[in-house]
Amino acid sequence: METLSHFRTIEELVKVLDREKTLFRDMFERRKSLAYRTDFAMEIVDYKRERIQFLIDHNVIHENGDFLEMEDVYVQFFEEVLDMNEEISVSSVKEYLDSIKENINYYLQETNENRKKQYQSNVRKTLRRIGLRTLKNIIDLKRNVDTAYKQEPNYKIKKSRLANLDEKRKGIKVLIQESEKMIEREVVFFKMTSDSEMQRTIMDVRNDFTEADHNLLEIEHQIIDYINQIEQQSVLLKKIRKIKYFKDQLTWREDTNIVRTMDDKNPLWMENRPYNHIFLSLDMLRSSEDAYNIIRKMAGRTIVRRLTRTEADPLDAIYMNDNVEEVNAVNMTELWNAFKAQGNHLFAFIKDYPFKQQHTLGELIILYCQMATLHSDELKITDDYYSFDNIEYALIYAS
Repeated sequence: METLSHFRTIEELVKVLDREKTLFRDMFERRKSLAYRTDFAMEIVDYKRERIQFLIDHNVIHENGDFLEMEDVYVQFFEEVLDMNEEISVSSVKEYLDSIKENINYYLQETNENRKKQYQSNVRKTLRRIGLRTLKNIIDLKRNVDTAYKQEPNYKIKKSRLANLDEKRKGIKVLIQESEKMIEREVVFFKMTSDSEMQRTIMDVRNDFTEADHNLLEIEHQIIDYINQIEQQSVLLKKIRKIKYFKDQLTWREDTNIVRTMDDKNPLWMENRPYNHIFLSLDMLRSSEDAYNIIRKMAGRTIVRRLTRTEADPLDAIYMNDNVEEVNAVNMTELWNAFKAQGNHLFAFIKDYPFKQQHTLGELIILYCQMATLHSDELKITDDYYSFDNIEYALIYAS
């Protein structure tokens, strides 16, 4: 079996993610279409096939005929970090519980103090993960419940999805109960390792479980309410279809009481009288005499005394003088165009550029950082560094 290449350092992985960020963003946005053509990717990477092949070799994407797909591990990573995942996983919490039990057994059997502390630290970290994973599952569950009810057009599928989500709610509830029982069952271990960090972690996890119980109860009521609404809408839809059938057969006057019922109903008298608020134009209020007379009448009713129009004082002559203030500013567009037209690196270019006014070293460094930030996508940032006046900087070239 051929072994796939992999990233050996975090720096290498982050560098690839930054270099191909446009491609990853585009593929992630189309992750549900399953039809991302290789031609699209080639256009994004400037038709450099070796960049696509590098991602394939490192198991970031895989090729399926004329299409590309992002590997599930990266899709799940982006969904988890961006909080966009739709899958609710309760198996991870169960795995965490098994891991805690294993580390507790290792702790009780271990005689070396350093390794015992490591097992204790593993238990504390896993407990914290259980609390965070439980709250994350509840957030995903609530979002999926709302999405299933509001966006699913098929009534049968909508009802089935809500029923399945209710089963997952029950699964989360069971895992919370199992976690609480585990904490109570292993009380001897937690008393033996009762330091401040462990106590704080157990308290945080219990608070997470309390919050989770309240949210699960609210989600249960929401699911029941949504299912009841679906049932009512389904019954109403069946009635409407039946009435339409009678109407198409021209028998609805005899076979139903719909006409008599509608004649007996007059619900409009119960509705509040609508009032439309119309906002008048400010220009009309300032210039129209009719508007001024209306304002006077309204002011008289509300006993407003100051009705006379007053004119503003004339402007002081000092404000009419032409005062020119010179500002030491740099045209960044002109500076960028000049940089692209030459071949030197960015800091040397800024240091030797003939500015109209003299700049200090600190101001040149600010311009260097501004140029690197504004045009990061159009620059080639190398791993080489130079020093000038005890200041180290990276060599940046126009790409």
